[in-house]
Amino acid sequence: MSSDAPGQLLGYTLEIPRAVFHLLDSHPGDVVCIEFNGDVFKESTDGSVISEEDKSSVNSNPLTNKSTDLWKTFFNWITAVNDGRLNIDKTVFLLYTNKSGNTGIVNNFDDSKSKEEATKVISDAKLILADVDDKHAIWDYYDYVINKNEDILIEIIQRFELQVSDGAGFSDVEKILIQMHVNPNEIEFMTTSISGWVLKELMEKIAVKKLSMIKWEDFNKQVSALFTRIRSLELIDFTLREGINDDEIKEQVKIKPNYIKQLNAIGYYGDEVVEAVSDFLRAKVNRDMWIQSEIIDEDVAAEFQENLLTFWDNTRKRIEITERSYTEEERGELLLLDCKMRQQMIGNRPPPSCMIKGTYHALADEPILGWHPQWKSLLKK
Repeated sequence: MSSDAPGQLLGYTLEIPRAVFHLLDSHPGDVVCIEFNGDVFKESTDGSVISEEDKSSVNSNPLTNKSTDLWKTFFNWITAVNDGRLNIDKTVFLLYTNKSGNTGIVNNFDDSKSKEEATKVISDAKLILADVDDKHAIWDYYDYVINKNEDILIEIIQRFELQVSDGAGFSDVEKILIQMHVNPNEIEFMTTSISGWVLKELMEKIAVKKLSMIKWEDFNKQVSALFTRIRSLELIDFTLREGINDDEIKEQVKIKPNYIKQLNAIGYYGDEVVEAVSDFLRAKVNRDMWIQSEIIDEDVAAEFQENLLTFWDNTRKRIEITERSYTEEERGELLLLDCKMRQQMIGNRPPPSCMIKGTYHALADEPILGWHPQWKSLLKK
């Protein structure tokens, strides 16, 4: 096997995660292609496009000042503009690489956003490459780009972007999935499933000589099915990723809302209160995010709350009958402990443990329920 084969394979397959990335960042009506007006091509409904060239290496930076990959990329873009395949005014020229290196000409191009800046960095590039002549491997590309089409290059540089991300391109897919609130435990499954589907779709089209294009609508249908499958298995605890801010906990303890007063009434202070505040805040974040993300709806949330309230009422009555020898504070503590250990589904899915405890504290805060047998009169005082 050729020693270059692994690097060549990476170069070809890098287009798949990049296509997935652009599809995840698309909207209704958008299309994404590979090997059409670039390695990856995205067209939006407003006519704007992204023409992306992907350059990879398993060893070092593939975009050095004298690399063929660098100058061939601009050669291809200028050729596409001259042929009428790309409209400069509607195109973002994106160069993606999986290896970083020393700052060079490509970075200067990326930093230039005005005509004046673009003109200057081209002049600087000419000085840096003053020793390049017609015997150099990059000459044909360099000569065409710099010497014969400088005006077009100036325009392209103003719409040029460089993206560098080490690896095989999947880390960018994982980042955008995290932004979409995919459970960290399911990121790998989602990435693999989506990438496999995109690869299959594109390969089947290439095999029958069709344009290797995927519409947003087809992609979204597949992704929605995967989301449904994941969400049917578990309820995501959104607070595991970012946690609860300590300042929020301290503020709750300071203002002492109803649910904390109710805990104080049965002798709960200190760490027990801090734990309750954490559960209360985590449950609120999850409840809001589940409804916002359409994982559950208002009716399901209301049913869950009603079931917890029914359990509290039945448990309260039982304790009042069977535990009369206990003090009122002790009976209140027993009631709280039973409720905290309650197992209750949300729809047909088990929630994170903080949800049941946190929802009970939310009900105590309204206040709809309480722990101390005389909780209503105590709150009035």
